[in-house]
Formats: sequence, structure tokens, C-alpha cells
Amino acid sequence: MAALVQAAVEQSSQALLTASVETARVVMDNEGQIDAEEVEIERAAINLLARHQPAATDLRTVFAIVKINSDLERIGDCAFNIAQMIAPLAAAPVELPHDLRIMAETTLKQVGDTTRCLANRDPVLANQVCRGDDVVDALYHQIYQDMQTGMAQNKDRVASDLAFIMVAKNLERIADHCTNIAEEVVFLVRGQIIRHTHTQE
Repeated sequence: MAALVQAAVEQSSQALLTASVETARVVMDNEGQIDAEEVEIERAAINLLARHQPAATDLRTVFAIVKINSDLERIGDCAFNIAQMIAPLAAAPVELPHDLRIMAETTLKQVGDTTRCLANRDPVLANQVCRGDDVVDALYHQIYQDMQTGMAQNKDRVASDLAFIMVAKNLERIADHCTNIAEEVVFLVRGQIIRHTHTQE
């Protein structure tokens, strides 16, 4: 599931950076496989709860898997949403904003780090993922402001700038879901709930 989702984000980012409608279409065609995996994992988790009635650490593991599964599926949805925007952007004679390019690359790194911390149950890397979310948030707010200014100055750019904002919002949401997964990895390994603590800091 994590590998499928990471591939979807990689492909949607590549489609964005290269204006490749063909690559975007691959992302959209593969969304059904991610959805099917999400349902299968949830079904398996419910069966584990019903048949084995796990306790303590095992119960914590099942609950963490259910929540991680949901966040992975939503990352796949965001990748799909980005892929949907590629065709209209490719048809428009506009250049990809520099900050949006950086945001896509930064978010892609977040996804890769999230997959690694999940596979290795690495709470140290999980904490790094949580801190990295602030960088993505800052880039999103900068892009949003830049696009608002651009639309006010040039009405011909409204459609493309709105599309850029939608892409940026989905990248920001991907980073949020990565943070959620990283927090669950810490909970899985240490039994420690760290939700909201990094934002308070």
C-alpha cells in the first residue's frame, strides 16, 4: 500500500514538473488499485479484532495500521487530484512557479521519508517528518499569496493560478497525512501520543 501510494505521488509530481499528461493518466488509472488495497487492509484489521481479540501491544498495532491505512489512501486521493490538473495546465502557456516546483520536490521527500520510517518503525525519522511539515506549510502560504497577487494583476492568469493553488493545496494535504502517519509510527513503537506537540513547539 505504501509503495503504491509513494509511486502515485512520484508520478503525479513528475507529471507536474514535466507537464506530462500521459504520466498523469497513469496515476488516475492506478487509483482503483490503491482503493482496493485500502479496503482489503481494513477488512483484515477488522478480522484480526474479531477473531483474535488482541490486547496491549498487538491492539495498538492494529489500531495504528487502520489509521495509517486511511492516511495512505488519502495521499493517493491527493495524487489523483494533482494528476487531474495536469491536462489543463499543460494546455495553458504558463510556467510552473518556482516555489511550487520546490514544494513538489519537498513533499515527495516527505513521502519517501514517511515510507521508510513506517517500514523500519523508525521514530527518529518520524519526528523529522513531523518537523518537515512546517516547510511545506510555509511554501503553500507563499504560493497562495503569490497566486492571489498574480490574479489581481493579470485576469488572463486566473484559471492557471487557481489550478496552481489547487495543486499546492493537495501537496500540503499530502504532507499533513505524512505527519499523521509519522505520529502513528511513534505511537506504534513507543506508545506515545505526539499529535499536535510539534505545532505547539
